[in-house]
Amino acid sequence: MSRYTLLLLLNLPFIVLSVIGAITSYKLKHSTKKRLVVQIFIWLVVLIGLASAEYIYNWLFQHQLTQTEPLSLFDVIQITAIVIVFYIANRSHTKIENLEKRIQDLHQELSIRLSGKNKS
Repeated sequence: MSRYTLLLLLNLPFIVLSVIGAITSYKLKHSTKKRLVVQIFIWLVVLIGLASAEYIYNWLFQHQLTQTEPLSLFDVIQITAIVIVFYIANRSHTKIENLEKRIQDLHQELSIRLSGKNKS
């Protein structure tokens, strides 16, 4: 199995989970359409970059723009770790935004209830 194929197969679950998470968040009205489009665009760019890594390397090597070795196993692990960290950061950001919105809603409801008690 090619290391480029291995790279794509290791990262594909995280990309798919991120796209599904973005769509689910939008459908549950936890995020806006703009955020959905941006998230899907970012993950598609990552997917296209990973899928075309071998072609980009071969093109650079043929035009003598690089003289490095092809992708090593360490590079595969390193790129996968970067994608995983990006996935975790994106997911954490989404959870923090949802938590902030929930706290804001609770604060608003508490203020309404307290203002009703003060009138009595």
